[in-house]
Amino acid sequence: MNDKDDARVIGLLRRVIRDCGKLYSHCGQWMVRRYPTLIEGNPNQFVELMDDLHRGLLVKVYVTIVRADDRWTSAEKRVAAAMIEHLWGEQLQGGQLREAATGLFEQADQLSWESLVAPFVRYAPLADSKAQVETIVMRLANLVAKCDGQTMPEESVALHTLQRDIDMALHPANPKSTLAPIGNASSEGPSAVAYQHEQQQASEPSGDAPATETAADRERRLQAAMKELESLIGLQGVKDRVRSYANFLRLQQQRKDAGLATMPISLHMAFIGNPGTGKTTVARIVGQILGGLGTLPSGHVIETDRSGLVAEYAGQTAPKTNKLCDSAKGGVLFIDEAYSLVDASGDDAYGREAIQTLLKRMEDDRESMAVILAGYSDEMDKMIRSNPGLSSRINTKIDFEDYTPSDLGRIFEGMCEQNQYQLPSEARHRLLVGFQQLYEHRDRHFGNGRLVRNAFEDTIRRLADRIAEVSQLTESLLTVLLASDVSVPGVTNRQLDSLVAKPHVLRIQCNGCQRKVRIMPESLGIRVRCKKCEHIQLADWADVAEK
Repeated sequence: MNDKDDARVIGLLRRVIRDCGKLYSHCGQWMVRRYPTLIEGNPNQFVELMDDLHRGLLVKVYVTIVRADDRWTSAEKRVAAAMIEHLWGEQLQGGQLREAATGLFEQADQLSWESLVAPFVRYAPLADSKAQVETIVMRLANLVAKCDGQTMPEESVALHTLQRDIDMALHPANPKSTLAPIGNASSEGPSAVAYQHEQQQASEPSGDAPATETAADRERRLQAAMKELESLIGLQGVKDRVRSYANFLRLQQQRKDAGLATMPISLHMAFIGNPGTGKTTVARIVGQILGGLGTLPSGHVIETDRSGLVAEYAGQTAPKTNKLCDSAKGGVLFIDEAYSLVDASGDDAYGREAIQTLLKRMEDDRESMAVILAGYSDEMDKMIRSNPGLSSRINTKIDFEDYTPSDLGRIFEGMCEQNQYQLPSEARHRLLVGFQQLYEHRDRHFGNGRLVRNAFEDTIRRLADRIAEVSQLTESLLTVLLASDVSVPGVTNRQLDSLVAKPHVLRIQCNGCQRKVRIMPESLGIRVRCKKCEHIQLADWADVAEK
């Protein structure tokens, strides 16, 4: 490898390392700011822990690939030096570099993939960042494997094994574990990266807002939540309902502050729709709105399902449900698939006990806790209608419609932007017709956002397989998704080929004259001009119709 190629690889490497640090830091700060009551242990130490974890992850990836062929080439030494300089600010070479690298190799054995990515598995608000973690891991692994201009067979095997291991760590069968740090990498240098994987007792959420939060702080939190709501793709009807809900609560608070009469308020809601339509995300935003308005003290969100309310033995369900409600006081209790608490046969004594306990708490704590029940439309309607207690306490129902193919495409594109991938026109077209096929034949199990996440992860794996044997990596190879990489779960490659070739038309709505404008597949992702009004706009995605 010549000096120019060496500099290019080191440049790409430094970017990936920075991206890893930024991701872990951002996620740590976001959890502390938005969901401190979900954090196990001391929230004040969480950002530092995340910083330690990102260092450990980089070390683990590097050592896993370098060890594969039992060689430590000069190019791999330069990569190690660049990593150590970034992670600990030390410029090492010669014997010092070898000594530090020996420490990295020894400590990599103490690190497990499960512990290094545990926050993204353990904490639901971080789940959407799993794809970013996997992208960073595989980009770094590919750069290390190919830094010397060739990929040994052992390194190819290591890349495939690493892909499998990180995927299993991010999507485990039992995500109920966490980790505890036993070293401080930021202060003691490379040799301090060490962790043990163990069960940690969760601290009880207090539900209290920060003591120092002022009216200005709450207003900023409210505005941030409303901005986040508006930034969501699609869901226009949901946005309108939540905005109207917030306006009503603000009016009531203003009248109360002015000494005027106010209407009784029920904060409890039902979110109705298919899986993957953003119900959990909107529930978190609603919590921030309620906290920002001062309607609830904190607005934190406790997420659960039947298993969090119903116990295994008689007499334990009511205490379990009450304990969960206690943790949600001051915020929101979000119960997914809430209809599972009601058995169609009427023989579910534990479910009935949970419902009755919940109903009492919804009434007793109606001014200090909001309960959001979520699930499929038919089951939720039946559940609420069949129980007078629920129907009288839940005044707000919000319907979450399925995402359109264009919305699914925009969600996919958002994941690409987060992970620094480019999506050219041909790949967009293939994705769009695949999503259209699934949308047209959807049922109540249509995956929506989860479908997109699976499609994105499968597509990235196919990219990884495509470049695995390529010796000379470029930024284009690492970031551009080709049509051949595109994978849509539920649609085979042969079907995608057929759908692309099948006669159809693509149309977008002109933002200038509001007219439907036909575009060509190669125009997807670029700016186009309306022939009628000359307005120019980005044709990011389009509606698909038969010719």
